Amino acid sequence: MRKDVEKLSQIYHDHDGRTDLEVLGWPNAQDIPRRYEALLSPLDFSAYSRQRPLRLLDFGSGLGFLLDWLAANDLLDRVDYTGVDLSAPILAEVRKRWPDQRFDFRDIRDEPFPAEAFDFAIICGIFTVKHENSYEETRALAQGALEAIWPSVKIGLAFNSMSKHVDWERDDLFHWPLDDIMAFCKQKLGRHVSFKLDYGLWEVATEMDPVVNRRAIFTP
Repeated sequence: MRKDVEKLSQIYHDHDGRTDLEVLGWPNAQDIPRRYEALLSPLDFSAYSRQRPLRLLDFGSGLGFLLDWLAANDLLDRVDYTGVDLSAPILAEVRKRWPDQRFDFRDIRDEPFPAEAFDFAIICGIFTVKHENSYEETRALAQGALEAIWPSVKIGLAFNSMSKHVDWERDDLFHWPLDDIMAFCKQKLGRHVSFKLDYGLWEVATEMDPVVNRRAIFTP
């Protein structure tokens, strides 16, 4: 396991087996639906069905709260879901909660998925924290993961990070400037980027617009 991931994973291994929201660093359960609604807002779920599901990658899947949200909104049967995480205790617990879903133990930077294996990827809560990692280590982790994920999605991805436009910054959180995000995305992913900061939290949702097919843009 890489050192940056080892530092992040350690916070989930020191809680006597507890696997609740507090352990995951999300003390406010009411904020979770806001995040999913913001990150998935570009998608038209009515275009998908049980016969033609949305192939969705949940990077940093944790306890599978995205599946809870999908089920609560009657969307679960429209999704072909794959969760990825690097905490063995968390994966063991989520497999109990959702035994019929797929969860992989995988550092996507070292073991990326095949090209266009998914339609869309969501990365929620992974690029918001630093903990024992430095800012530079966290930025490198985020950039490396996004570069690894990007070829595997057909139409787009979305992730959240802490905003720089806050009353104060916490040392254990990752406040990624919008200009830096845009510069990275344009250089490594694509120029069709949108930011969403209007969902009531001190963070930003970054979306690679799924309406625009990036291969149509870059293919002569």
